[in-house]
Amino acid sequence: MLIRKQTGYDEFVCIADKCPKCCCIGWQIVIDEKSIERYNRVTGEFSTKLKAGIDTEESSFLQNHARCSMLGEDGLCELQKAMGEEYLCDTCRKYPRHEEEFLDLRERTLNLSCPEVVRMLIEPTYDFGFTEEENDEFDDPSEFEDCDLFLLDELAYSREKIEAFIKNRDIPFQKRLAMIGAAVFDMQSDYDFGNVELIGATCERFDDPKCLEAPIPIENIDPLNATGIPMDHSYALDSLSFLYDLEVLEDSWSDIIKETMDCYSSKDENSAEWKEAVHPEDQKVQAIFEKVFIALLYTYFCGSVYDGQIYARCMIAIWSVRWIMMIYKATDLTIEQVIYLYAREIEHSDENINALITVFEGELP
Repeated sequence: MLIRKQTGYDEFVCIADKCPKCCCIGWQIVIDEKSIERYNRVTGEFSTKLKAGIDTEESSFLQNHARCSMLGEDGLCELQKAMGEEYLCDTCRKYPRHEEEFLDLRERTLNLSCPEVVRMLIEPTYDFGFTEEENDEFDDPSEFEDCDLFLLDELAYSREKIEAFIKNRDIPFQKRLAMIGAAVFDMQSDYDFGNVELIGATCERFDDPKCLEAPIPIENIDPLNATGIPMDHSYALDSLSFLYDLEVLEDSWSDIIKETMDCYSSKDENSAEWKEAVHPEDQKVQAIFEKVFIALLYTYFCGSVYDGQIYARCMIAIWSVRWIMMIYKATDLTIEQVIYLYAREIEHSDENINALITVFEGELP
């Protein structure tokens, strides 16, 4: 099996009580079956506190004012202090690590919902990349019957092209995102019409200087469809309203979206505020948004091998970056805070991800 790991994956260390947004506050922490069985066998002084802190019906830790029952006043995990790190459940032990599973391939990345991951990512010296290693393990093919290896190869090849293109600063950042959106629109069409072999070739347009001369390289796109491909001011405002209506983890997030909506609703596309938000000239800032886009691309894009939602999954990455850009300039939050607060609300909610997929799928003819 091939194991592909994001740079810093193995070296990541939780900063525990020093974290500005603790993952033990606000989230329901689900406990895997093996850990439940292990906790039931615990004896001694700590066993009473441990068992009293578990919701057996939900197989999760109870919460006290949104705080995990195992989180001490000092900001440290009581379970880990009493029993050791090996007693952490899978959720706590693995976070913020994320894994995408394909036949005989695992792609392991780090979640942007973790402030320490974001701090690492936005460092100018951090280059988003991967290391690869192989082991002697093999998957049971019957468990991955829906994983079309030919389609996966086309998607992975396209992702490489997209990743390289988003770093091309000879082209304005929003134009890069728009061109990627147009490309995946065509890729979706290739897939829908059974032309899987054309998917990878579609992204080779980025190698052709002639196609870069057009504002957006649209070949067979009806402009009335897929209106979210360019960074359109009106569409962006409407999309903020949709973002506002998604499932909310913390009420303060709704306030942040509302503040962003209020900021831009009184500004047109020619305003200095709007241009400053969506067309950053600072290359250091561009570099951060490029890395955020790549991180989200690796989280979502190749998962379309299982559901065929190529366009929608890439558009989640595109518009997540755009929303983050807009929120950053409309509020007093730092760029680091906006990234991890956004990811906390979106990345870990299947309901929100599925809602976004539905919206972008609706742009297809």
